[in-house]
Amino acid sequence: MRPTAPVTDQTAADAESPGALYKEAMHPLDVVRQSLENWSEVELGALSVGVHTAHDACEKMKPENYSNDDLYDLAHLCAFGQDWNPANTAAQRYLASKAPEHRTQAYAISIGAFVHLNAIDLAVATTQEMLRSQPYDAEAAYAVHYMKSYLEVTGDPHALQLAEAEHPKIIDALSKGTPLKATYGDAAVGMGLLFEMAIEAAFYEQYAGDNQQAAEYLGDVERALPQKAPLTGEDRQEIDSAKLQYHLLGTELKHIPVIRSYKSTAAKGEIDENFGAATALVVFPDWCVQCKRMMPTVTQFGAANADTPIYAYGLIFKQEGQEANPDAEKDLLGTDVMEVSEGTARSFGTTDYPLGIVVDHTGVIRFIGVIPNDAFNGDGYMEKVITRMVGVQVRSLPPIPRGD
Repeated sequence: MRPTAPVTDQTAADAESPGALYKEAMHPLDVVRQSLENWSEVELGALSVGVHTAHDACEKMKPENYSNDDLYDLAHLCAFGQDWNPANTAAQRYLASKAPEHRTQAYAISIGAFVHLNAIDLAVATTQEMLRSQPYDAEAAYAVHYMKSYLEVTGDPHALQLAEAEHPKIIDALSKGTPLKATYGDAAVGMGLLFEMAIEAAFYEQYAGDNQQAAEYLGDVERALPQKAPLTGEDRQEIDSAKLQYHLLGTELKHIPVIRSYKSTAAKGEIDENFGAATALVVFPDWCVQCKRMMPTVTQFGAANADTPIYAYGLIFKQEGQEANPDAEKDLLGTDVMEVSEGTARSFGTTDYPLGIVVDHTGVIRFIGVIPNDAFNGDGYMEKVITRMVGVQVRSLPPIPRGD
């Protein structure tokens, strides 16, 4: 394992700034809010009312009756109402009008609509067209990132093709040394997140088995980041995390000290260093509600593949100064979850959750990255990762309906 970047006086000062401390304090709330599974009934009810209102309004409006900003607003309205055909029609009509202000956002709406309509080839083609025809700004970066992530999670090789097409553009953006902003609007991508987006091409090449191309892409990313770029403490943390996780690929998993097991009082508090055909780990803090809800499925996944064997464990940790919550811990009893120290969790470059790790039969890390909440469900992302990167046939769980 390569060490993270040394802590400099500037790094320490950034980490102790009020802004950095505020973002750190808000991070758990931001992570929890990202999953609809954690929303209250009141919040879900309000969202449902908004979606239905937008859907009903969209159905009463015809895209051909609108132009310019009104046409774009209609596309936005229909997308929020999950009425994907008129959303796409309005977005495409706006693009055909050649109006400049919301072109990239209209491409993004069309891409999302095609994904929801299961027209994935059209979604990919629209993303490629956007890359060719529009300035590479924050809106474009977010749209490409959305499409790459969707394709990667569904096991579609177009994820790598999009990353390759985006690579020179995102490298150029990173070399500017400033956050990437939208040409029109307020969207922005900070330097840390931009670095993470840029390094995805290197990860995808590694996963595809092209280590040489992966190393070249990594070199491009590291050279593009100006040495004197004004980075915030959060930027530095995101960059260090991305580098660390990349350099963990292809290395042997170090011994993981376990504090205790939630399986039972008699269960061994250790990870079997006979890794079977493959071992999957999920690292998460104990405040991550959606991560805890995954653990029964993680346990069922391991049991379903016990004959192979493929092992699956959750690794939970408590952040410094955090008090234990006995009621929350009850939900984990009987699952293949083990408590580890915060230092152990941080050794994997954890910043977002749930963090998935897959090692092969020799204990070499073949995959590391944030995974969706349904990754272990029937025909989920983890099954695709293990089959593709470790070459092991996985026994699927029955499909589990998504909560969102």
